[in-house]
Parts: sequence; C-alpha cells; structure tokens
Amino acid sequence: MASKGAVNLTHRLTSESTITTAAREVKNLWPFIVGLGATGYIMLQIGLSCTKEDIENSKFANPNKHH
Repeated sequence: MASKGAVNLTHRLTSESTITTAAREVKNLWPFIVGLGATGYIMLQIGLSCTKEDIENSKFANPNKHH
C-alpha cells in the first residue's frame, strides 16, 4: 500500500501506470486527434469569416425571406 503522501498511478485492474496507458492510447489515436483539430480549425475559420451581410443574403439561413 502506498504511503499517505505518495500518489498511486496504477490502475486497479492492471499493474500498468496511468501515464503508460495514456502514452499507448495517444500512439493509437493521434490520427483522430490531428484530424479533429484540423477540422475544428477549418470550421472556426469559416465561421469567423461570415459577415452579417452574408447571413442575411444566404438562402439557407433565411430560405423564404420571411424576416
């Protein structure tokens, strides 16, 4: 059992440390993480580039020109 001041960094079910598990998962998931970041960046840039005039003239934002 660990002392009061020590932090237990092992899982209950395995003897592998949390840091080792995280490192292994990052190795497996890095394409997903990079793709998610790139997609988020592109969507953010598109969203920030839209002006109020673009939204008012959009047929998707106001399809029947009711407002």
